[in-house]
Amino acid sequence: MILEKVLEHAHNHPDTIAVVDDKRTLSYREIAWGGNLMAGHIERLSEGADRIGLLLPPSVAFAVSLMGTRWADRIAMPLNYLLRPDELLAVVKDAGLKFVLTIAHFKPLGDLLAANGLKVIYVEDLPFAAIPADRPIPQRAPDDVAVIMYTSGSSGLPKGVMLTNRNLESNAIDSVTHARFTERTVFLGVLPMFHTLGLMANCLIPMMLGSKVVYQARFSPVGVFEAVQKHGVGVLVAVPTMFALLAAAKSAKPDSLAGVRFCISGGEPLPVTLIEAFQNQFGTVLLEGFGLTETSPIVALSLPWAHKKGSAGTIIPDVQLRIIGAAGQDLGRNQDGELWIKGPNVMKGYYNRPDETAAVLTPDGWFKTGDLARLDDDGYLFITGRIKDMIIMAGEKVFPREIEDAIKQHPAVVLAAVIGVKDPSRGEMPVAFVQLNPEMPPPTANEIRNFVRERIAPYKTPKEVYFFPELPKGPTGKVQKRDLVKMIPQG
Repeated sequence: MILEKVLEHAHNHPDTIAVVDDKRTLSYREIAWGGNLMAGHIERLSEGADRIGLLLPPSVAFAVSLMGTRWADRIAMPLNYLLRPDELLAVVKDAGLKFVLTIAHFKPLGDLLAANGLKVIYVEDLPFAAIPADRPIPQRAPDDVAVIMYTSGSSGLPKGVMLTNRNLESNAIDSVTHARFTERTVFLGVLPMFHTLGLMANCLIPMMLGSKVVYQARFSPVGVFEAVQKHGVGVLVAVPTMFALLAAAKSAKPDSLAGVRFCISGGEPLPVTLIEAFQNQFGTVLLEGFGLTETSPIVALSLPWAHKKGSAGTIIPDVQLRIIGAAGQDLGRNQDGELWIKGPNVMKGYYNRPDETAAVLTPDGWFKTGDLARLDDDGYLFITGRIKDMIIMAGEKVFPREIEDAIKQHPAVVLAAVIGVKDPSRGEMPVAFVQLNPEMPPPTANEIRNFVRERIAPYKTPKEVYFFPELPKGPTGKVQKRDLVKMIPQG
């Protein structure tokens, strides 16, 4: 899909700018030319490997390498360069990966992979001065795997999600239809490409449209503001942590994001307080979306002309949803249950994990997300928590996200996470872990508890509140809840 569209743009609009990064600018003709040469390098050097690891930041190098991987009829596997060395090796071993493209900046990781038997090629060492060969386009079936994306592993070991040509093509087309993006839309790519949202929103969608994407290998508020002004950026997709840094930046001005019509937040829940702070700072509505790696990833998206605070927006075309109750029954509007998803965007399965695939994919194609959600009367999707995070307290169901949202409204709170711990009298009780703003007077645990009690049902008040300078986070800024229980003070 993406390769064919790039070649079409290269033929019809060869001089249109495709990709800009910190070092260079490439037109669609040049992206096609570079992808052709990269395909030749991959065929020559990969020794028949059918999966190509891409250890690359958002950049021209990533775009060209992805084009080359597809043109060489290989499966692309973006690698998370923010993982610890042992975590990266675990992913590489699970995938059976043998060949990796990277850059000199990641040489320590490249050396690590090479020492563990992988063939590591540095993009800077490859010649790109030759005349491209007359290379045929490989014939690929819609259900052939195009990309393997590894989940963040926030609740366990990462799993390889197999996304097909149909998955990615349909999600790109349906997202564009939903948001009304055009070839004139300029995208700013700050999310890593190992993040499915980064791959879709900042590579596949703009390349399919024939529009321009501006990549920044390292996120910084100053860099974002400069890119917005210089390139006329219209779409900025990031995670809440990044938007919080933009709103709090000393260099932020009311017009710093002028012209950006879509500020889209994904990857983790978006605090209502951040939506308000962002709008107060920039006069711009912060839009929330929802998706999962397993759904390619976009499922729902708020729009500048259609959004509700606290909602992930309305469902994109061709995607179906069900809200399922505890007894397996379909629930009506405004009822919380497990979110099931069906559509051309739902993954083929987990790589080499048939049992885990069968556990989440029904025979008729519904994907059981494990997320708790509800649809309101207007068709807006609200994500209310995770089933496995749900706390059963004296027979009552308590959802950590509701408590977290209440805590985050406190002006001194930067981050909050809630888990359930065993309690001899009530079965489980909620416990809160809080990261404070060091520039504000610190509240006490009782002050936080009273603050929560004023905003939600008193019985949901955390039994304990613990303060830490930093909470454990994954590569995309999401709190790693599995690590929190180890942080509870003993004695």
